[in-house]
Amino acid sequence: MIEVMLPDKEVFERSVKRQIEMNLARTPTERLLALCDLLEEVRAMEPTGAEALVRRERLHAQRQRERERMREYFRRLAEAERANASTGG
Repeated sequence: MIEVMLPDKEVFERSVKRQIEMNLARTPTERLLALCDLLEEVRAMEPTGAEALVRRERLHAQRQRERERMREYFRRLAEAERANASTGG
């Protein structure tokens, strides 16, 4: 069994509060730049191997199917509303 060591709750909460204080002290431009830096760091940690590419492609296809399913659902809903409106129901 693998044990995951979580940070001490108080240390974590202090860290979060400190980050919020630092962010509030920043200008909007500094906040945006900090966010961009964070996103660049996350992107650098992204897996780049063949398996990661397959997972991303699979996820993209899944999201596309979900979008199409929702479009079809709302299209049918709109058609039913129009049908009800035209019949006065």
